Amino acid sequence: MADRSAQAALDAPAPDPELQRLAPLLGTWTTQDHTQDGVYGPGVPVTSTETFRWLDGGYFLVQEYETTFGEEPTQRGVVYWGYDAEAGRFRLFFFSNNGPFTEDGNRYEGKVADDRLTFVGPARYQYELDEEGKIKTNPDGTISVVWWVRDEQGEWQSWMDNTFRKIRDQPDGHSRPDSVH
Repeated sequence: MADRSAQAALDAPAPDPELQRLAPLLGTWTTQDHTQDGVYGPGVPVTSTETFRWLDGGYFLVQEYETTFGEEPTQRGVVYWGYDAEAGRFRLFFFSNNGPFTEDGNRYEGKVADDRLTFVGPARYQYELDEEGKIKTNPDGTISVVWWVRDEQGEWQSWMDNTFRKIRDQPDGHSRPDSVH
């Protein structure tokens, strides 16, 4: 039986090239920003440290995070980012100490359009893409993310803009899913 598993791993297709759009996220990032007044009440400071790495095989990007909103308890969790070639979209699943998993509450789908990668789930967030179609790194080395949440009528309202600063590269140096073995 182990021989079949080993053979199946050898016969697996290469990771989808779409995953290369995510490569600029590799490493550990931090942000200190502020949410906007709105759906969740008055704006509060937000701090986050997030680490991104490829899962062995390169089929999934793994994100581990610690995020604090104002005086709330720190949220800790893990996110798995993958690409569904058949559907033509990214799929994210996250798990945290903020509550149990639910289909609607812990999933995002992402699509590329108009030089942006936009994810929609419990909230909506968006990255700009560079000329190669990857998540854009700003001239100062930061990465920007814009967030929206739904109001009582179900309309998207601006929530926060994050600017992430890299504090550490990915330890193993892999920069593309096809370089992970």
